[in-house]
Amino acid sequence: MALRAIVIGAGWAGEGHVIGLRDAGVEVVALCGRTAAPANERAVQLGVSQVRFNWRAAVDEFHPDIVSIATPADTHREMAEFAAGSGCHVVCEKPMAANIADAGAMLAAVVRAGVKHGYAATGIYAPTVLQTRSLIAQGMIGQVCEIESFVRMNLPVSQLPYCWFHRLDRGGGVLNNVFTHKLAQVLHAVQGKVQAAAGEARLIGDRAPMGPVIHDFRDMAGLTGKWNPEQASEWHSVDADMVYTVMTEIRTPYGNVAHALFRGAALGTAEQPECLIFHGDAGSLSMKGSHGTFDQILRSRPGQPSWEEVPVPQEAIATPPQAADFYQRCWNSFFRDFVADVQGGVNSGYPTFRDGSTAVAIMDIARSGYAWRKVSDLP
Repeated sequence: MALRAIVIGAGWAGEGHVIGLRDAGVEVVALCGRTAAPANERAVQLGVSQVRFNWRAAVDEFHPDIVSIATPADTHREMAEFAAGSGCHVVCEKPMAANIADAGAMLAAVVRAGVKHGYAATGIYAPTVLQTRSLIAQGMIGQVCEIESFVRMNLPVSQLPYCWFHRLDRGGGVLNNVFTHKLAQVLHAVQGKVQAAAGEARLIGDRAPMGPVIHDFRDMAGLTGKWNPEQASEWHSVDADMVYTVMTEIRTPYGNVAHALFRGAALGTAEQPECLIFHGDAGSLSMKGSHGTFDQILRSRPGQPSWEEVPVPQEAIATPPQAADFYQRCWNSFFRDFVADVQGGVNSGYPTFRDGSTAVAIMDIARSGYAWRKVSDLP
């Protein structure tokens, strides 16, 4: 008999979870939403016959094997604790929680219940990330010493209407939505664990205008030029970070500590808007591409200024589940691993609530920040 699941959340992530679960052979018996129109529209789009607006009642009604949470961060703890207490395996979108106390409580709940738990930092399933992990393990660049991650999202920040993305408690900002994937990719590639972190996070502007309601993050890109924020009659304060700098010390399985620098911003672009570089004592590997969708690996050797392309094997590209786009393909890969584990089968290893808790802890450290001092104030 097929496993059964309910998905809570009717936005982009909710869509990704429904499709990913089905690709893994799971029957999605209901979609839970908060607002009638978008939830019903999403259900029709995906062919989910049952829509509910009380997720607790839905868990009690359907008794699913899996509860998949694809809502803003401030709801995650309550949902995860209830689902685990009901004996359901639990999947949660990133960021796992709005703060470390909630993340710790969620981890404790699933461990106490003895259920499987998955944290959807799905960026690790990019074929180039998997190939880089293999090349590092083979010793292509020797012992990894330093790592650099740079991202510029080129979002029209001043044009975005106020929504969950502006609110820290709801999981908004670039730390929650970009750094979580970058951290997961780095740790997966080097097979390491963070042992220390520092950093800072900043706002870009302190308020945003009320405008068109955003139910799906993908809708933001299409708003530029279609409405005038200056005509907004109501503005709300913003507390979600739009720029981050995070430094971490990562213990690798080879006994050394690698230092990683993560830099990300919502504003602006560059000739190469995103890159992820691993520096070893025998060379470097650089992954390049647009946000999240790395499509090229380059290698440099000590003493040689030029870079050469490292081919990604065709099987690495063809083996993962096929889907309409890169992001869905990563969701599908994640759910195949998670469902295989639930069923007692073989999986390649997926992010869990432990990984999600680590990410939340590091983000809390970054938001506490190191103190800035004026140069003129220094002795």
